[in-house]
Amino acid sequence: MKTMKMALMAGAAVAVSAVAAHADELSDLKAQVESLNARMAAMETAPSVPAGYQLLAISKGEALQVPGMVGSDRDRVVNDNATLISILPTADAPAGTTISWSGYVRAAIVYTGDQVSGSAKRTYDGVTSKVKYSGDTSDDWDVKARGQLRVVATTDTAVGEVGVELKMRADFNGNGTADVYMKTAWGYWAMTPELTLGGGYTGSLGNIGYGYDGACTCYYTDNADVSFDPGDTSQMRLTYASGPFSMAVAIEDAGINDGFGNDNNDYYRAGNNLGAAGEIKYSGDAFSGEISGVYRSTNNEVLVGNDNADALWQVGAGVGFNLGDIASLSLAAAFGAGPYQTVNDNGDITNNVPVYNSWWGVSGLASANLSDTVHAELGAGYKNREGDNFNAVSNSTLYGYKGFSYDTWAILGGLYYTPVDQLTIGVEGEWYTQSWDFKRTGKDGLNEGVTDKLNVQNDNWTVDLVSVWRF
Repeated sequence: MKTMKMALMAGAAVAVSAVAAHADELSDLKAQVESLNARMAAMETAPSVPAGYQLLAISKGEALQVPGMVGSDRDRVVNDNATLISILPTADAPAGTTISWSGYVRAAIVYTGDQVSGSAKRTYDGVTSKVKYSGDTSDDWDVKARGQLRVVATTDTAVGEVGVELKMRADFNGNGTADVYMKTAWGYWAMTPELTLGGGYTGSLGNIGYGYDGACTCYYTDNADVSFDPGDTSQMRLTYASGPFSMAVAIEDAGINDGFGNDNNDYYRAGNNLGAAGEIKYSGDAFSGEISGVYRSTNNEVLVGNDNADALWQVGAGVGFNLGDIASLSLAAAFGAGPYQTVNDNGDITNNVPVYNSWWGVSGLASANLSDTVHAELGAGYKNREGDNFNAVSNSTLYGYKGFSYDTWAILGGLYYTPVDQLTIGVEGEWYTQSWDFKRTGKDGLNEGVTDKLNVQNDNWTVDLVSVWRF
């Protein structure tokens, strides 16, 4: 009996010891759980983005389009994809921000050439003589390159969306230096879903974004004087857009004018003057079109031979037709007047003298998708210029030119292979001819009263192999 009692007491002691040990383990586990909860709470409260924001998302998607930029920007076709950075606000933060970041690098082996030919008919002292000539062919090989960065940042505010677009370029021509410039610097305020106020530096509303120049891919072609582009300029713009319909007006600086040609080089400065531009546009899936106009004031006193040349202006229209993903057709036409550079009988620009002229032209571009990765383009354009009287030095002799007529015919084509969005390889070609007809009178050496009727023909061609890398 005593033995059994001792055994029961020993068992009870063991049980009590086990319960006590288990309690200690539970206490340790509870302490560990509390520590883990505290660490998780600290991680949740730690800021992962700037104060006032709770989520940062980075993704790939379509590049942001800026409200109010109703004109065509051919460069956006070059790279329509971007890296999107979105920052969402907390409940008490004022706005969310989205940043679109994209860019590309392109390079090409480019071959260019030209040949000047012509004829002259001279009358002096009742005697007429004729002569024809053909100049030597000149050509050039280059490896050209360009790099571009485009950033668009938008923020939703209490008064509407506010944003900016910055586009920086650097062009290289193999000589160790780069032509670095800001292609676009633009800011906007979407006051309502339809009405946008914008300002900065970008393309003019007067540009016709269709046809040979406005719709082609043409990385290193599109050099002919058949464009209808007044050139980029600083401006303030008001835009209304509702569905496929949009219209805009802008006050532009008229400080740079060049007669809508020569690749918008700064040949002519109009001084401290203003201009205006406007556009009405419809953008549908199968059909699109626009009517555009631009007016820029000029300084009469700097023009040659025309005291009434008080403005540079253009009115034009463009239409586009889409057959789904199969093919498209783009047409453009315009007429206008303004200062422009003339050439002498050697095909050279005469002393950088701007001469007032009027012009009209038409152009078109057809594009077809041959497969999911290959597309082809073919374009043609024509422009006619009629110039007024002017004086210029040619071959060290002063002549008075009695007006001129200038015609440009151009064709271009391109074949492009795009296996992925980040890469395009293409072959491009362009040929255009410029024909000048003008009459001049003046002094030839010792002879007074010489009259010449001249024709200058300048044939130009470009062929290139280009590759474009995007991110």
